[in-house]
Amino acid sequence: MKPNSSQSSATDVSITERLQPITVETTYLGGYKSEVQVRDLPRFYFDEPKELGGNNAGPTPLEGVLGSLCACTSMIVHIIQREMSFGLTTMRCQAKGITDIRRVEMKRTGKKYSEVEPLSYHFHEVHQTIWVVTSESDERLDELKAHVARLCPVSRLLEDAKVSFTVDWIRE
Repeated sequence: MKPNSSQSSATDVSITERLQPITVETTYLGGYKSEVQVRDLPRFYFDEPKELGGNNAGPTPLEGVLGSLCACTSMIVHIIQREMSFGLTTMRCQAKGITDIRRVEMKRTGKKYSEVEPLSYHFHEVHQTIWVVTSESDERLDELKAHVARLCPVSRLLEDAKVSFTVDWIRE
């Protein structure tokens, strides 16, 4: 049964009680650099590398998405491993994204950035590799993987955007 706009999946909890706002503020500092403020954490920056015209003061926004993907995966693994009493010694993650560098087409054609028809407006593809050290069975690892694939909000965001998204889990 699908919840209506006032009820969540639990009949005694409203949807508004379950939904939580997240706010991030940025200040444009010129060039490609923006200062980012999240909660009461130290400010950080998004920027482009020097070879692309930035000052290399921080990751690009798309690098931030890949970092968020790996961090989100790790957080979901942490939650699910506790729920499953899953023995996990270590885990590490890498994400590689392929994006459309329109500057190549700009140089070739003389068009402006806004005139180049993008191959992809976001990631063309993303590949994530997760290395784990565990003595758990393949069946239990498959169960953990299924939960992570279903519950990681950032990986779901990529999938919902129809990004070609693949994940390899490797035992170390």
